[in-house]
Amino acid sequence: MQRIEQTSRCGSKSKANGFLDGAESAVQISQFFTTQQDAEQALQYFIQQAKQVESEPCEIHSDIQPIKHGVVLDVKIVFCCEVEAILFQMKI
Repeated sequence: MQRIEQTSRCGSKSKANGFLDGAESAVQISQFFTTQQDAEQALQYFIQQAKQVESEPCEIHSDIQPIKHGVVLDVKIVFCCEVEAILFQMKI
């Protein structure tokens, strides 16, 4: 099961009436894996995809927590703009 959410970037004060107002430049992913190795491979995949769409270095925060019967990978990637977040989501 994979959950992806977009969140607003802290300090973003831009307002626009259009679809892309720059408010949602972060992507959060939470995914279950049966092994730590699978989670680490997925994290590397997400990092690689993020690096391919970034125009400025993005912030990547990750955590792998053991749970019953596996691990949960939580990743938050903050891009410099909403367009990059959308492009990342399309790639994965």
